[in-house]
Amino acid sequence: MYRWINAGLLGVAIATVCSGCASYSSEPPIGKPGEPADREHVASFTYEVNSPWKNSRFESDAYAATLKIIPEAQAIGSNRATLPLPTLAINITQASSGGACGQDYLTGLSLGLIPTWCTRSGLYTFNFALSNAHGVCRQRTYSLSSTSYSHLTLIPFALFAANDQPLVLYQAALKSFLQNGQCSP
Repeated sequence: MYRWINAGLLGVAIATVCSGCASYSSEPPIGKPGEPADREHVASFTYEVNSPWKNSRFESDAYAATLKIIPEAQAIGSNRATLPLPTLAINITQASSGGACGQDYLTGLSLGLIPTWCTRSGLYTFNFALSNAHGVCRQRTYSLSSTSYSHLTLIPFALFAANDQPLVLYQAALKSFLQNGQCSP
């Protein structure tokens, strides 16, 4: 009987530590994308992801989103020889979350009664570089940070929360970067 109670309490503690709500912010802040008429024309792009998890869901979803945002561009691997210009180089770095923060264990040990929050910097980095015949004409790097909140009352929200916020921010960053047609050959 006590074994079942201990297993149940351990399950609740793990659920409390693993669940919570997260909000993301970017540095520099991502601007509002312009109208499709004033977007930069991109002839080709290279796409590279550095991640501790190979073939992650974010990697494939970000690639599909890139193809939707610039459907006229030709997707080329990391080979940059003889690319049609202008060329967009996309480099995404996805860091591991690093596990639970120290204060998250306090929430788990108190079975969710003590609320905590934790900020993880640099979880995602999006580096965009646009090149024309004269070299790189524009480059921008966005860094995403996550602030997570843990508490017993957040468990139901964490179960139904879709964790696609980094993908939405990636799409907004790419659209924001591609506005203003200043890089035409």
